[in-house]
Formats: sequence, C-alpha cells, structure tokens
Amino acid sequence: MLALQMVIYGYASLVLLFLVLDSRANKRMLPEKSKWFRIILYTTLWLIFSEAVTMFFDGRPGAVMYWVVYLSNSVLFLFNVLPLSLWLIYLDECILITERERKIKRIVYAGLNLVVVALVVINFSTGVLFTVTSENRYVRGDAVYLIMVINYLLYFGYLPTLAKYRKFIRGRTFELILALGILPIVGAVIQMLYYGTPLIWPMMALVALAAHILVEREEIRKDGLTGLPSRVTFESRAQYKVDRLQPFSIIMIDLDHFKMINDAHGHEEGDEAIKVIANLLEKSIKQGDTAYRYGGDEFILLIESTLPDIAEKVIERLKTSLNKWNESNQKPYTLSFSAGAAVYDGKKGVSVYELFKTADEIMYRQKQRKH
Repeated sequence: MLALQMVIYGYASLVLLFLVLDSRANKRMLPEKSKWFRIILYTTLWLIFSEAVTMFFDGRPGAVMYWVVYLSNSVLFLFNVLPLSLWLIYLDECILITERERKIKRIVYAGLNLVVVALVVINFSTGVLFTVTSENRYVRGDAVYLIMVINYLLYFGYLPTLAKYRKFIRGRTFELILALGILPIVGAVIQMLYYGTPLIWPMMALVALAAHILVEREEIRKDGLTGLPSRVTFESRAQYKVDRLQPFSIIMIDLDHFKMINDAHGHEEGDEAIKVIANLLEKSIKQGDTAYRYGGDEFILLIESTLPDIAEKVIERLKTSLNKWNESNQKPYTLSFSAGAAVYDGKKGVSVYELFKTADEIMYRQKQRKH
C-alpha cells in the first residue's frame, strides 16, 4: 500500500513541477492573476510532500518518529484550507468582480484559515484534530470533519458569486469551477472513508492541470491589450472549420481615422479606443460566435452562421452600440468603423486566406468610399 501511495504522490508532484516550469517560462506572456496560479502550484506541492511524509513515517518506531508524524500532520492540517482559498482568489481574478468585493472575500478566506490555525494550536493540548499513539500511528479526531465542512462552506459559499457574474464567466472558466468542485470533494470523501487512500492533493494536482489547459494556456493566445483571442487563434479555428467543411461567416472590422486619434490625443487614448471597440464587439455577437483582435486597429469576427443577412445584422448591432457610446461619452473624437464580410459555404477548394482577402477587400472599398 505504501508503495502505491508514493507512486501516486510522485506522479502528482511531476505534474505540478511541469506546470511550475511552464508557468515560469511563460511568465511575461501571462497576466498578473497567473501569479496566484503559481502560488497554488507551490502550495499543493508542499502539501503533497507533507502528506507523503505522514504516510511514509506513520507507525515507524522511535521518539524522533513520533515528532515527525505529529509535526508533519500538524503542517498538513495547518495548510488544509489554504489551496481552496487560493483557488477562489484566482477565480475572483478571472471574473469581473469589483475591487471592494475582492477585499471582502479575502478577509473571509483569511478568517476561515485562521480558524484552522486555531484548531491546530488547540490540538496540541486537546487532540481534537488528531493524536499519535505510542506506536507512532496517526488517529483521526472529530474536528477533522469541521475542516472538511469549512472547505465545503468555502466552495458552496462561492456559488452566489457565479450566479451574480454568470454573464462574465467564459465557458472554459466554468469548466474549471466544476473541476474544482468535483475532483477534490470526491477525493476527500474517498480518503475520509478509506484512510490511507491518497486522493485529495493528487486531485488538486488534476485541477491545476485543468486550469493550465482551460485557462492559463488560453491566456498566452490572447491579445494583451483587449483580452480577445489573437490572430493566430482565429486562423487556427477557421482552418479547423474549413478542413471539416463546416460553414461559417467572417466579418473584418477596421477603425476609421485611428491614426488621427493616436496623433492628436496620444497612444493611451488610442489604446482606450481599441478596448472600447473590443468590448462592444463581444457584446454585439451571440454566444458561440467569437471576436478576435487581428492586429493594430483591425478585428475579425467568426460567426457560426451563413444566413444571407447575418453579417448586416451584426454590423448594425455594433453601429447602434457605438453610436450610443459616442453620445454618452464626452470624447473629443467620434469612433466609427468600416467592415467587410465573407461566407464559407462548406465547399472544398476554398482557403482561409481567400475568405480573409474577400472580406478585407470589401472593407477597404467601404473605407475608400468614406474618405
């Protein structure tokens, strides 16, 4: 049994080490919130090591072994609630939560962790969490279930946040939230029922792997200014659909007189204009469609429809939203755009380049007419 436990811990540690190395290698390309992901990785590695120590030395004779078992279990309990707290902080950064809410949540997370610290301190005199027998074997105490309840309260108490900000939660982040709820809880239940089955922290390693695939790797492929997927992502997605003969439409968007905004008002104001357009684009398309920043002041929409008037409807929605923005914001300039569309009907022999060229030429002619 011990050999199996060490193998499980070993594999989980290798997964986490790989994620640490990859995250550090891409540190400059990742957003600020990814620092929390790295802290989670280090914390989970530390807890896997601590639990491996408790398992390895449990029941070994000697006075020194008594303290090794006792202190390693104390460390394990001390940090028991910390990983989930860190995950929730990470999710707060992924979702558009106000700064005030973030501060309140972190106070709550800190308070619950302090409750656990108090239980560990009390345990030295009461044994409410665990005791170590004369044979140096760990014996679970009743307060273990209290720590389990605290973890459940943390996770399920977070669900109202998901309801409140559901419109701002991307599909992949939602998948991560599900993984965070299901995997460790299943592992905890099994480990509580069958002591010696090491599943809680290896399950947390799987959650970290899910976050790496679903969120962190996606961040590298995003545009740094707008948060939209990049040109590379668009070309990959469009080529995937062409290869499988799946019909779709594309719309090229180009800001009018963008250079004048930069020259007259500075590049910071130009960046703000780019972010405004990016935000309006995301609001003007339906779920399932995607907006990309193609480069500079150019954007491209991938629409999962080939209806004859679909491009006109999307463009009209964007124009309406932009007119409202121009009216409500006292800016010394007016934002407008030119657009061109192309449709892929699912036939062979058409390339992504040809579609892009068609949309780009229509957009350019529209821009020339305006000038």
